[in-house]
Amino acid sequence: MSGPELLLDSSIRMWVVLPIVFITFFVGVIRHYVTQLLHSDKKIDLEQVSDSQVLLRSRILRENGKYIPRQSFAMRKHYFNNAETGFFKKVKRKVIPKNPMTDHSMLTDMMKGNLTNVLPMIVIGGWINWAFSGFVITKVPFPLTLRFKPMLQRGIDLLTLDASWVSSASWYFLNVFGLRSMYSLILGQDNAADQSRLMQEQMTGAAVAMPPDPNKAFKVRTVELPLSWEHWTAFTAEPPSFTAVSSHGHFVG
Repeated sequence: MSGPELLLDSSIRMWVVLPIVFITFFVGVIRHYVTQLLHSDKKIDLEQVSDSQVLLRSRILRENGKYIPRQSFAMRKHYFNNAETGFFKKVKRKVIPKNPMTDHSMLTDMMKGNLTNVLPMIVIGGWINWAFSGFVITKVPFPLTLRFKPMLQRGIDLLTLDASWVSSASWYFLNVFGLRSMYSLILGQDNAADQSRLMQEQMTGAAVAMPPDPNKAFKVRTVELPLSWEHWTAFTAEPPSFTAVSSHGHFVG
């Protein structure tokens, strides 16, 4: 159902569209420099980084072992799962559970993240929604279905309005995630103003983060790799021969 044709006042561009763009951009720039001022170097646990990399290597071997020769797969499996010298067999880590309520560094990082990312978005978004409430400011140059109305027309409840029109509140959120090219051009690639990049880094960090108990993760890997080995050798008759592996993970001979 097509809505009524609207004729927008040219003053909307000067007093609504451009101010929202400038406010969003400069708030991102301020957030970038405030984040740099509040940044503190985190203490890196080399043992935890090493364990996470070993787990990552074993997962890559399990998923992509079919693309390498049998001998290469066997050598890597020997390094991880050998009963006497295998990494997952001989390495035992001492697990110290961390309590977020007593870890001051974790609480400080959470407060800094809320101060620089969540709080500005809530305050500026609420102020823009109050100051520019009810404005229809632009229209996308292609037709959209009614499913896009909640995303593009926040603050405007008109069932007869075409879904291609964009409200002022939705325009603000589009600018929050759409100015990353400008931020990269002015502030550099590794800037703290790009909300979409920060969200992507958080998701990636959560995906590759070290599990709380590495010993359990090692035990799981010792079961997964033999299963991959059985699948890899299921179509061959001869058992593979492989070169010995030293205790440090170097291939010998």
